[in-house]
Amino acid sequence: MKLKKLLVSFITLSIFITGCSTINKKEVVSDKAKQQQTMTKVQNDVNEIMSKDYEYVLKNMGTPYSTTYWIEKDQINNTKTIDELNHTVNVGLVYPKYTADNELEGSALYIELDKNKVIEVQTYEFSSYDEEELEDENVALIIEKYSDDANLDLQDVESMKLDTYKGKLVDEIYNKLNFINPNIAAYDMSSKSKSIEVYMLKDSKNNKENSNSVLTVFINDNKISDIKVMNGSTLLDTAKVYLLN
Repeated sequence: MKLKKLLVSFITLSIFITGCSTINKKEVVSDKAKQQQTMTKVQNDVNEIMSKDYEYVLKNMGTPYSTTYWIEKDQINNTKTIDELNHTVNVGLVYPKYTADNELEGSALYIELDKNKVIEVQTYEFSSYDEEELEDENVALIIEKYSDDANLDLQDVESMKLDTYKGKLVDEIYNKLNFINPNIAAYDMSSKSKSIEVYMLKDSKNNKENSNSVLTVFINDNKISDIKVMNGSTLLDTAKVYLLN
């Protein structure tokens, strides 16, 4: 059971990013009140969503706060894109509870899926974790996927002289980007120093809310070892090479 591992990213990376999906946004529940109502129903009876698939959960509960993918060693070569992971690996979804005043209540609903079926539903304190459950020798790679809204413009990023940030503390790029949160973060549990943070890019010049390009920051010991704009479709393979070697 990997549910409590969902909270590791809050401690390990100290960032707040959110879940995303390939489902048409019109199909996803956007009304937070309805989402909280559904969450309450699920907390009272987990059979509401047990054995349901990823798409069913998002359609009925809305976009999660975060989506975590645990990729095990024997699965590492089975998928080429992050979207494929929803159907092939363990997936964890986090849904924080809110008060009537739209304030965080302090607890959250954690949902685990395996091969695209809900297998576990629990309520835990939001942003807490159990150190005894942090290690899993079978997990090769962990990916946190958050909001797929592109808040940076491709042309602006391309004019930044990215090479000048290599070797600098990662705080320098955060400051340059006005502390906009990454959309995706990746790391492996055995490495305490290396991670990747990814920013989706819009292309205002060509009127595209989301381009195929992403800004990828490679981090080692809190310093930028590399930073570049790349094709988002190669992201998973890039993460494997950087984090697992």
